[in-house]
Amino acid sequence: MTASDKAERAATLTPDSQALPLASEAELYQQIQALTANRQADNVSQCRVAPLGHKPCGGPQSYLVYSVKNLDEATLLQKIEQYSQLSQARQEAAGLVSDCAIVPEPAVALKDGVCVASLAGAALAEQ
Repeated sequence: MTASDKAERAATLTPDSQALPLASEAELYQQIQALTANRQADNVSQCRVAPLGHKPCGGPQSYLVYSVKNLDEATLLQKIEQYSQLSQARQEAAGLVSDCAIVPEPAVALKDGVCVASLAGAALAEQ
C-alpha cells in the first residue's frame, strides 16, 4: 500500500455496520471520555476494561476502565472501535513507529463505589 493509498484510507475510513456518524479522532476521544466519566458502580461486576487506540507496532495504546451501571456499553464499544481504527489509519498514513512495548491489560476493582484499575503501572487512558 502506497503512502497515497494510506492517506486516502485514513480520510475515508468508516466504521463497521450500524455506523455512527463519522467523527474525527479527537472528537471520538472526547466522546469516549465523556461517556466513561462516571465510573460509579454497585459491585465490581459492573466494572469493565477496554483497549483504546492503537500502537504502530500493534496492540492498544492504553486501556480504559469504565462502569456499565449507567452506560450504553454497545455505543461506547462502537466509538472505541472507530477511534482505534482511525488511530491506526493515521499512524499508517504517517508512517509512524513506536517502542513496540506491550501494554499490560489492567484488572479492575471497585474502590469506594468507583471502578478503578488494579494493576500499577499499566497504561490507562486519562479519566
